[in-house]
Amino acid sequence: MRVTVYGGTNNVVYSEQEMACSHKLGRYLASIGAEILTGACRGFPQFVGQEAVKHGAKVVGYSPALNERDHVEKYQFPLDGVSHMEYIKIDGVNQADNFLRRSWDMNEFSDVAVALGGSWGTYTELLFSFWYKKTIILVKGFGGACEAFHSTWKFFDERDNNPAVHQGSTIIIVENVEEAISELEKLRKKFG
Repeated sequence: MRVTVYGGTNNVVYSEQEMACSHKLGRYLASIGAEILTGACRGFPQFVGQEAVKHGAKVVGYSPALNERDHVEKYQFPLDGVSHMEYIKIDGVNQADNFLRRSWDMNEFSDVAVALGGSWGTYTELLFSFWYKKTIILVKGFGGACEAFHSTWKFFDERDNNPAVHQGSTIIIVENVEEAISELEKLRKKFG
C-alpha cells in the first residue's frame, strides 16, 4: 500500500502531542511495510518520514526542485525524512508550477492520502487526491487544510446533484491518529 502523507509545514512551533502523533503514524506505516510518499518538505510529512525511515520504511520524497541543491537552497527543504527523492522534470515559469507538478506527480502513485493540518499546499494536494478518486483520511485536531477541506467537501456533497463528481473518492474523517491507523488497517486488506 502506498500512503501519501500531507500536512502542516509552516507552524512556528509543533506541540509534543503533534510530534508524538506524527511519530506514531510513521512507526505504524513502517510496521506494515507501506511505501510512504511525501512532498519532501518540513513539518508533519517530515516527522512521519523521519520515524518511518528510522524503522526501515521506504519514504519517497517528491520535491518541487530540479535537483538536491535546488531542494536545499531554493526551497530550503530538508533532506531527512525520506529514503529516496524524486525531483520534478520541469523548471516552471514560477514556483507554483513546480509545486503543482510535484503534487500532481505524487498523487498519481498513491493509494491512500492521510492529512494532518496543512495550509494551501495541503489543500491543493487534497483536491488532487479527490479528483484522482483516492481514499482520503482527514485527521481532526490539526486544524488548517484538513478542517477546511472537510467543510468544503461537506458543503458541495450536500448540494451537488452530480454524483459522478465524487464517485470513487472516499473521504474518511477521524478524530485522531489512532483512528487514522485503525482506518489504514482496514484499507490494508484492500490495497495489500
